[in-house]
Amino acid sequence: MTETLFARLLAADPQRGLALFEDFGHRSSFLAYRQMPERIAASAEHFRAQGIQPGDRILFPFETSEAVVLSFLGLLALGAVPFSVKPYILSTPKGAYRDFLSRLSERHGVRRILDVPSLRALELSLERVPLPPAGARVEGARLREPGEDTLAFVQFSSGSTAFPKGVPITWGNLHANLRMIVEQGRLGAQDRCVSWLPLYHDMGLVGGMLSCLYGGCDTLLTPPMSFLMDPAGWLEFLSEHRATLAVIPNFAIDYTLKILNGLEAEDLQGLELSALRTVYLGSEPINIANLERFTERLAPQGLRREAIKPCYGMAEVVLMVSCVGDEGWRVVTGPSGQPAISVGRPLSEFEVRLRTEEGRVCGERELGQIELRRGSLARTYYADERPLRDEEGFYPTGDLGFVEGGELFITGRLNDRIKINGQSYFSSDFEQAIERLPFIRSGRTAVLQAQGRVVVLAEVSRPEVLEHRPESQKQVAAAILEAVGVTVAHEDVLFIRYGQLLKTSSGKLQRRALTEAFEQGRIRVATAPQLRADLLKLRAQRLFLGPVFEVRQRGGRLLRSGAQWLRQGKARLVAGVWPRPRS
Repeated sequence: MTETLFARLLAADPQRGLALFEDFGHRSSFLAYRQMPERIAASAEHFRAQGIQPGDRILFPFETSEAVVLSFLGLLALGAVPFSVKPYILSTPKGAYRDFLSRLSERHGVRRILDVPSLRALELSLERVPLPPAGARVEGARLREPGEDTLAFVQFSSGSTAFPKGVPITWGNLHANLRMIVEQGRLGAQDRCVSWLPLYHDMGLVGGMLSCLYGGCDTLLTPPMSFLMDPAGWLEFLSEHRATLAVIPNFAIDYTLKILNGLEAEDLQGLELSALRTVYLGSEPINIANLERFTERLAPQGLRREAIKPCYGMAEVVLMVSCVGDEGWRVVTGPSGQPAISVGRPLSEFEVRLRTEEGRVCGERELGQIELRRGSLARTYYADERPLRDEEGFYPTGDLGFVEGGELFITGRLNDRIKINGQSYFSSDFEQAIERLPFIRSGRTAVLQAQGRVVVLAEVSRPEVLEHRPESQKQVAAAILEAVGVTVAHEDVLFIRYGQLLKTSSGKLQRRALTEAFEQGRIRVATAPQLRADLLKLRAQRLFLGPVFEVRQRGGRLLRSGAQWLRQGKARLVAGVWPRPRS
């Protein structure tokens, strides 16, 4: 019988635990694993006193804090079912977030919500359940051992439409996938894992936290905003704490690389990344060129190429399906002629096959849809009687790829293909080519096929680009032609206002919604004055989103309060957006 998560906590090394940080400079708490069951039991008692019973469902905006983590584990111990959803953030319109919660509540009959700090400014019709009191514990507590078929929680991070599907995570599937991850990665007390991924997403919750709790390795968590505000601080954090494990999506590579490109070699002196043995890289298509540049740039700091381990997974199986081993990742030319990166061999518990559009099982290096069977695969989506699996027990993932030498290569999504003159292309190939241009924002492009045309939607980083729009459009079209061999009309390259590229919580573009918005004329094209206003607003938001901000001086860290930064940096903020008057 598989050991349970709670049993593994009691058996952990007494020195190992979960450390939570407010940002990359300030630790807020440390929970030793062996002491966590007492804290979890107190959390469960708190929720029982609030009238929550086993089987009750509760909306759970998953913030990164000690109180919220203990609330999640306490609800699991009680036998209640958290609905893991994204918390409210300042950049989200309040009305849109309230609508999201209302739709979930109405669809699934959930009337309670955990009253996390981000909800304090929102008026909600739901019953708010308070967080458990700080420091409470039940000495000598023994947590219940849940049945394998019992529902643990519902993960709302699946699907590429505006409203996500819920994946029911049973204790059996959770324990099975945690065991796979721990065994594949050889996680243990010798490891220290760093993650800033959001806990409402499967990669952050399972990959960044629960697998570490199950494996007994130290876990260091920071809020997602810490990375967005300070990607260079993430590298320093990895170095300072001698991290052996990290969990990131591809956009972290792109985002950090832009910071690295602005630094000199001497700025990175003192950065030591040789302890990193595994950086799990997943969740979204991998920009191979940027990954190569990232590893080359940090090689002098001890980052080994083979430490980067692309992986493949989905909420429908809890998390992991495959992962590159210690031999390192490799790139080959795929069936379409484009480079493709390996995501390793499928874990032995899964049966994987690929099928063509005609339904035939693919041979070696033949492109097809990836289908899964067995392992920790869910039976259905939550509150949906339709089975995920076909009559043979296989789940068609919607992902396309091929197999070479037993390794899996992902090339795109079934509904992300663009067909031109009978030939299929992947939107991600177009987008990666565009994002190599220095004036295009990383991860902020979408290439669609609409009204018989290939249309580019892109956010630019500088107002001057829009003042020379025809030349900028020409550069985008040229980048596509060189990389993919497809001609795009210059007038179909649209530089758009910020905030229109809808994405799922896992970072995937909602292409169907974007195509509808374009066809209905709802996509707003940017002008230089508008972009200056957007940039000013964006930078102002960053000033207020946290109490501490980082300023770089040759790799050193200078900490200032938000008020100090606002006073001392106002001139620089405005000067970076508005051009100086001509003399």
